[in-house]
Amino acid sequence: MTDERPLSHLRVLDLTRLLPGGYCTLLLADLGADVIKVEQPGGGDYIRWMPPERDEVSAGHLALNRGKRSITLNLKHAEGPGVLKRLVREADVLVESFRPGVMERLGVGFETLTEENERLVYCAITGYGQDGPYRDRAGHDQNYLGYAGVLDVIGELDGPPVVPGVQIADVGGGGLMASTGILAALAERERTGRGRFVDISMMDGAFSWLSIHGAAYALTGEIPRRGAMRLSGAYACYHPYEAADGRWITVGALEPQFFIALCEVLGVPEFAERQFVEGDEQCAMIERLKEIFRTRTRDEWMAELEHLEACVGPVKTVAEAYQDPQLRARGMIVETPLPSGLVATIGNPVRFAGEPPARGAPPPGFGEHTDQVLAAGGYDAGAIARMRAAGIL
Repeated sequence: MTDERPLSHLRVLDLTRLLPGGYCTLLLADLGADVIKVEQPGGGDYIRWMPPERDEVSAGHLALNRGKRSITLNLKHAEGPGVLKRLVREADVLVESFRPGVMERLGVGFETLTEENERLVYCAITGYGQDGPYRDRAGHDQNYLGYAGVLDVIGELDGPPVVPGVQIADVGGGGLMASTGILAALAERERTGRGRFVDISMMDGAFSWLSIHGAAYALTGEIPRRGAMRLSGAYACYHPYEAADGRWITVGALEPQFFIALCEVLGVPEFAERQFVEGDEQCAMIERLKEIFRTRTRDEWMAELEHLEACVGPVKTVAEAYQDPQLRARGMIVETPLPSGLVATIGNPVRFAGEPPARGAPPPGFGEHTDQVLAAGGYDAGAIARMRAAGIL
């Protein structure tokens, strides 16, 4: 059956490891691209071996690499770069996440690869980008968030910065921005016939998430403070509240009509006209709502408030989110096959009207498609056997 997904005509060579690049190419694979993981012989992508795991498949590998193919290739071997150059001739996109300059030292930098294929879109995902004083520094998600000013606005008033439970810079600043840049370069290629070098910095991407905070600072000169901004818990109308059972409720009643409706139900209608007062009076309203919400369990409150036009919702655990009827109806839970049976994974959020959600497909075994991909690239069985014996594959 013909694959009619939007990107089914594209081939992507994925040289990345761990989360940012894997998430980028997962989005492309779910949309139909033929994503080929190019992995170092002996170990491959480190995320393959990170616990937890089932059927000798790690959760990270299952989450990020479903529907992709895997080959092994040693780019440090003298013949390895030549193999990659040959594969690039039939590729549309190459994604890598090495530090700046590594691919050039291996002899397969952008300029070299575009001599093989001028239509190649080459995307490099790094911590700090291809230039600037931080170019060669090592880092991880928390470091990028800290440099970019994002970590400083996460947390409670007068409390410490809080490390987010989701990797914002890796996923939002890196993987998501990379997929956007790649798609933009592919669109331009339709007009020019040539590819592009897409330079993605996770620090840049994280900083871009501060667009509203940055504009407010630029206009007023006031440095945003965690827990003191309208959308970070400073007001009673936009705040998380603990229920009697220790679970939590989100109140996002920013618009006056929503806050009026909520105050009526909670028995404090006088709060509505004081929604955005400052200082001690606002703090007193927050404390009073805390007292009220502690009188019932989360689910008891939700039974009363969930259908009220007041923007109130529960704070669900991951397990509860997996069972959420809205996410289920949207096809966001994808059954992916493993040897011991199906396992539920999180699907692709990009949907097209009239099209079913992305299908679950197993992640590739380490080097599972090496012979298949190289044969399609013109290597015969003897050449593949020789390269495997020589440590090239």
